[in-house]
Amino acid sequence: MKKTLTLVLALVMMLSLALPAFADEGWVELRVEAYDRTIAGFNLEDCWQLRYAQEHFGDPNKIKLVFVPVPRWTEGEVLTTQLGGGTAPDLCMTYNGDLINQYIEFDGLYQLDALLEEYGPNLKAFLGDDLLKFGQQDRDGDGTKEQWFLSARRLSVANVGNFIRADWLKALNMEKPTDIESFTAYLKAAKEAGLGGTRTIPMHFDLYESNPLYNVVRFADAFIDFSQVTEEDWFAYSGLHEMLPGSKEAYRWFNQLYHEGLLYENFDINDDTATDSALLNGYFGFFSMQPDQPWRTDKNYQKEMETAVEGAEWVSVNCFKNESLGKYLHDEYAANGLSIIIPKNGGATTEEKAIAAIKYMDWMAQPENMFAMQNGVEGINYLEVTADGIPTKVQSADAVPDENKMHAGDICFISNGLYYGSPEKNAAAIALGFDEKYQANIVESYVHAGTDAWTQTSFSIPIQAETDYGAMIKSKQGEFLSKVVTCDPTEFDAIYDAAIQDILNTGASELIEEQRAAYQAGEFRGTFPGAK
Repeated sequence: MKKTLTLVLALVMMLSLALPAFADEGWVELRVEAYDRTIAGFNLEDCWQLRYAQEHFGDPNKIKLVFVPVPRWTEGEVLTTQLGGGTAPDLCMTYNGDLINQYIEFDGLYQLDALLEEYGPNLKAFLGDDLLKFGQQDRDGDGTKEQWFLSARRLSVANVGNFIRADWLKALNMEKPTDIESFTAYLKAAKEAGLGGTRTIPMHFDLYESNPLYNVVRFADAFIDFSQVTEEDWFAYSGLHEMLPGSKEAYRWFNQLYHEGLLYENFDINDDTATDSALLNGYFGFFSMQPDQPWRTDKNYQKEMETAVEGAEWVSVNCFKNESLGKYLHDEYAANGLSIIIPKNGGATTEEKAIAAIKYMDWMAQPENMFAMQNGVEGINYLEVTADGIPTKVQSADAVPDENKMHAGDICFISNGLYYGSPEKNAAAIALGFDEKYQANIVESYVHAGTDAWTQTSFSIPIQAETDYGAMIKSKQGEFLSKVVTCDPTEFDAIYDAAIQDILNTGASELIEEQRAAYQAGEFRGTFPGAK
């Protein structure tokens, strides 16, 4: 009996030494929401990422991590029920902005300012000040906004790429254009040489009926005189850049291109079939779409054009320089992804757990930890790395043992997208998913799309004038574009001024006034490219 008791006690002691003493004083249990996408063989509650985080973060900090599965496509409903019943995880994420605003109003979320300041330096650095603003509200009305939630960082925010024919440049013995003047010279030379045959169309851009100036504005912004534009003006005229100082000369330039036969004659018609035909047959000398559009597998304009025209090649060009700033402006999508909250849960989530949640995200934001949580184990989840340290030969879930299956985005949730430390490396990682022969061009395009970039403007409160007049304003902008580009050059000024007034009379005056008021109240998002 004594021998048996001694053996039992010895086993208990061995187990207590081998396993973390979660029940011991000083340990905190942190329940973390994790989206469940029902990947075969992937157990969210006992996955490689959880074990890695527990070993490298949880154990040293006496924090017991628990992943709480929530179905991805019903997460809003599930979280609503959990919050209402006080059973939500200690650290949650959602795409339901209305739900977050409701719980801020109910005082149901932890205010994060002090917690971030003390426990989240790496997290704050990774997210950045502009992104943190998305989670700030002045709830107590004292004029200072507090941090109520965090927005995950969306890494792929590039919006539009500009593409030029490398083979045409070679035929013309010209370098890539670097400004409006040299770009215009390229268009004229291409037209004169007839490089696309009898159907030569030097310049094309996509047109969307729902927002006719969506692509045009990217060229027109190069003409804005930012010495005469304040940050307040920038937000007040959001969506109405044709009214900013200097823009008139942009549309005069378009008018010139049109009358010299350098612009696609049907520029103001949305015709995907005609556009595809012209691109695939090599008639265009320039076009503008998504940064990787020429090389996508669904519409591989590059590959198809090569078949029709020997030696034809699309490459990225960065030539729309704003002379008043000396910058090549590019607009980007807002970098805010899903929203991350720490609910109070009726007292179930203590301040100690809130601190643990910030510490966990701060640990996740450190490069070596994020790399592991997003990529897994070399030789299992991926087989090699590039010279820049980017994993290649990434293995599918089916090819990985169950104990190593993972889902980067759902577990490393502070980053929407794989992060490798710089825009250049992130772009290189995206390019690895394309045909190897095009990867260098794709990297260049994404780098260009992020050069001198500004974040698209928006407002954190409803803009009633947008609801009331937005559709009519867009329709008038479509008429404006067609009129000012095609009119007789001698009548340009009169037609331009009348068309602008027509837009103002259709509700744009009210829109400008309301957007200006929202800016003055601090209820705006995005960046001003003219900031010093």
